[in-house]
Amino acid sequence: MATIFVSQGSTGNGSSWSSAFGSLQDALAKAVAGDEIWVAAGTYKPTTGTDRAATFTLKENVKIYGGFKGTETSVTQRDIKNNVTILSGEIGNTVNTTADNSFHVVTGSGTTNTAVLDGFTITAGNANGSASQGNGGGIYISAGSATFKNLIINNNDATANGGGLYTESNSKPNLTNVTFSNNSAANGGGAYNNGSTGSFNQVTFSNNSATNYGAGIYNNSSAITLDGGTFSQNNSTTYGGAIYNTSSNAIITNTRFTDNKSLDGGGYLQ
Repeated sequence: MATIFVSQGSTGNGSSWSSAFGSLQDALAKAVAGDEIWVAAGTYKPTTGTDRAATFTLKENVKIYGGFKGTETSVTQRDIKNNVTILSGEIGNTVNTTADNSFHVVTGSGTTNTAVLDGFTITAGNANGSASQGNGGGIYISAGSATFKNLIINNNDATANGGGLYTESNSKPNLTNVTFSNNSAANGGGAYNNGSTGSFNQVTFSNNSATNYGAGIYNNSSAITLDGGTFSQNNSTTYGGAIYNTSSNAIITNTRFTDNKSLDGGGYLQ
């Protein structure tokens, strides 16, 4: 097992903090099963160019950790709150517009739970394309079961489904201590699960919006467990301000709902 180091602005080969890669993509290209990637505070983009299909692709049995200052010798020494590490879809030539942003900031398709993303803010994805590129502005997963911990997923959009997160094809994601905020989509502003099973533990959904159904989560033909979470101030134009289920089984425990709204009913659950 190797540890690969990444620090914004560095020009090294990833072998140490003093010789870190400057690009997370370079670290991912080098990583093999069993490796860990340690990423120091900063903002990282999938490409320096304009290819909207560019994305950070998770790899099987590779753990990616953010929240480092750049001097640590152990994952336990990092400070995620103060060493903010951002994965941003804000690519292209025009700043402060989403029209040329990445369709998906992160993808985790075809992985098991040994693919880990821990300690990041995921932002500025804009899934406004056709077919799959209209789903999952923040994270897109097809037939994958990655592990997500200590994430903030905010300000991502999708014209179709899952502004923050989209899962499909028997995906089984595991989320712990994740916040979805200010994401938007037609359905599932925060997250959309399509034919998936997943575990959401201590997950917060706040201020997400949907022009159709399920501002917090939309579950379609899925079996989802939610425990210890919070849904607050999510807004849907039609049904399911917090959660919208269709042909799905959602097991919800120890979860708080406050000030979620939908114009046609079901502010909490539809």
